[in-house]
Amino acid sequence: MSSRKRFVGSATALVLLLSTVLAGCGGNNGNNAAESSPASPAATSSASPSASAEASPSEDAKPVTLKMLHFMEAEAGPTLKEINKRFHEKYPNITIEYENAPVDQYQTLIRTRFASGDAPDLLGVLPGTWKAPFVQSGYLMDLSDRPWVSRLQQGAKDMESTDGKVYALPLDQNAIGVIYNKKIFTDQGLAIPQNWDEFLALSEKLKASGVTPLAIGNKDLWVTQIIPFAMAPSAIYRDTPNFDQDMYDGKATFAGSAWTKMMEDYIALNDKGYFNKGVLGTSYDQSVQLMATGKAAMMVMGNWALPAILGVNKDADLGMFPLPYAEAGKPVYVSSAIALGIGASAKTEHPDEVKKYIDFWAEPENNELLLKQAQAFPVFTDVNPDLSPTLKELVPYLNVGTYNFLDQKWPQGVQDTMFTGIQNVLVDGGKSYSIDKMLKEMDKVFAEKKGK
Repeated sequence: MSSRKRFVGSATALVLLLSTVLAGCGGNNGNNAAESSPASPAATSSASPSASAEASPSEDAKPVTLKMLHFMEAEAGPTLKEINKRFHEKYPNITIEYENAPVDQYQTLIRTRFASGDAPDLLGVLPGTWKAPFVQSGYLMDLSDRPWVSRLQQGAKDMESTDGKVYALPLDQNAIGVIYNKKIFTDQGLAIPQNWDEFLALSEKLKASGVTPLAIGNKDLWVTQIIPFAMAPSAIYRDTPNFDQDMYDGKATFAGSAWTKMMEDYIALNDKGYFNKGVLGTSYDQSVQLMATGKAAMMVMGNWALPAILGVNKDADLGMFPLPYAEAGKPVYVSSAIALGIGASAKTEHPDEVKKYIDFWAEPENNELLLKQAQAFPVFTDVNPDLSPTLKELVPYLNVGTYNFLDQKWPQGVQDTMFTGIQNVLVDGGKSYSIDKMLKEMDKVFAEKKGK
């Protein structure tokens, strides 16, 4: 899920990312910050309609304050400030009070706000099954009539829809792959691996050269899921696209599936010394440092890590390819998902102003601003930003096949069980806490929660 946890962070097979070149496509930690001064572009905005010709408000328009709770500051902070500034310039009577929440705490926080009758007017809406409880409780405004709905790529629209109704504006999409240091690859004459055996051989060469093959920071729970999420599209969904539905129907389980082999191979990467030392004590930020300083050659992570790495070392020459978790000659699929979404409370006292604010984010020039800053992929058919060279490398692979971030189709609770399970398995290579135990616990939670 929010440049970090996003799986939270993004439920149907996902998406053509670029309408002409690209198919397929969270969360971050951040400090809560409530800002309300109309003079502050970071906290204040006016809202404007998307692609509509509504006139600006008159000078004596009634002042309106909209409260917004979201997790977007870490991933889209600069864009948020600029968009809010533009809003306020166009609609000076509408003020946005923005409060940021860490994405891994967001779901609990927003649920509490709704239950207590203190719901914000505007809020972050996570895609897929994450939003289901809020739709069922009647918390979210139906946005199906907004002008931007017809411009959405179908997969992106589906991810923010329930029973044919759209409940949030998706803003961007992310993809998980292998970020790599091009200079190290060039200096050592290394080629992009096309299958799992080649990837392991590449990692062995890097290790022998004294360079850490893979940076990983599993001290942060959300990072533990990244490698399995990158493996699963090729290992499971490429050949069994209905695996999730089979789970709901009781025809499949985590235990005894490809998950067992995936976890065995995950542990093997650590056992072979391909990860940095002390993965359970290394944070995401520290793993970014390893990549930025050239101490590690690769990092299995989402494209949201690119700005973070470049923020440490603006001269880092980075590329990106999918984790080739497949046998030789077999297609490699990519994990991809909706990243950020904006929705509204169904009970807001200012529905017109709320819709204008959301519509403004959907205007092509504003959406493109976000995509460039976050280095993410578009959700609209008419928005085609000039992608960075790093992201362009991933385009041919995205055209092969994609599948959404797994948690977006799981019942809530399964992801948290996986987080702790992976950490426990990695402690001693699965000896004291077995892979089978982890997967059976995931199965138990899935069965208990799937009907809720």
